Amino acid sequence: MKLNLVIVDDSVLWLSIAEKLAKVHPNVASVTTFDDSLDAWIFLQTNQSTALMTDIEMPCMDGLSFLSMFSAKLPVISTSTKKNYTEHATKLGCVDFLSKPFSKKEFDLALTNVYERVSLQKIS
Repeated sequence: MKLNLVIVDDSVLWLSIAEKLAKVHPNVASVTTFDDSLDAWIFLQTNQSTALMTDIEMPCMDGLSFLSMFSAKLPVISTSTKKNYTEHATKLGCVDFLSKPFSKKEFDLALTNVYERVSLQKIS
């Protein structure tokens, strides 16, 4: 089973980079992107996504809020330009934390970690 990934980032540049990298990852079936956190929240409430990647610093609803709401339901990758969020995001349940700017190798590893977690949950 491949991932149905939702990416949320208010930066059009980082959203575009993550989308392009995700679309060529062998474990990703579909990518849905949002630059507005409220639109993403609505989508996640009404669709069957299998993974979430969210920026921490966003207006209205930040990535820590997404972690609080969704980390028990699906694996989350957190991203930020500030490394000081790593510990807090991890405590809230993120599977991986990517510091911006991140490399393709770091991105691929994070998605592989998420894919492995989803695969293990399906087996259990």
